[in-house]
Amino acid sequence: MTQGVQIPLPIRREDFATWHNWISRPATLTLEQWLSAGPSERGSAYLWGGAGTGKSHLLQASCELAGYEARYIPLRELRDYPPDQVLAGADAANLIALDDIDSIEHERAWHESLFALYNHCEESGACLLVTARRPPQQMEQVLADLRSRLSSLPVFQLPNFSEDHVAELLRLRASAAGMQLSADVVSYCTLRLPRDASAVVTFVQQLDQLSLSHRRTITIPFVRESGLLNQGVAR
Repeated sequence: MTQGVQIPLPIRREDFATWHNWISRPATLTLEQWLSAGPSERGSAYLWGGAGTGKSHLLQASCELAGYEARYIPLRELRDYPPDQVLAGADAANLIALDDIDSIEHERAWHESLFALYNHCEESGACLLVTARRPPQQMEQVLADLRSRLSSLPVFQLPNFSEDHVAELLRLRASAAGMQLSADVVSYCTLRLPRDASAVVTFVQQLDQLSLSHRRTITIPFVRESGLLNQGVAR
């Protein structure tokens, strides 16, 4: 990969996105074991699932576990940048995490660079983790050789969150923010929130800010008055 003039890239990993804060589900146990293996056992993989199923969280948790040997690349945020600039130095990492690879399906300039990166990982033994909202075979606009390589990886589908998992995430995220939520408040919010982890995280952040700015205890009337459950996150 060629190295040009470096430009600042908006790459950010969320502090909350760790294995400690991951909501484990029966359907994700095999994937969790695969991703949490040590460096000598870690294998490449392709993860897919709908929005809010935890794909970005898993990639960032894997990178956090690997430490300085990892490189997290959120393609949806970086697809308008030159591929060579985004991928500069990635070939030095032992774990490369490509988030939302389907976001560059129609960006032909990216395909050859990612194909070269895949081949590098094969040759060097570096772990390549890829996420998308669809399985690799359905990304018909991607370079055929790249699609074939992605299809050869172990493929895991992430399930949607259940109501119980939404409640668990709500409690976990609220606790991390120092918020006190009663069982009634958790139940009220859970019934009205979508089965989408990112929506739950956004809701808790906004609720925390409102509670602090209004100096109000979080009760069902306060949640109702806030209108947050009617601002695109309620089902």
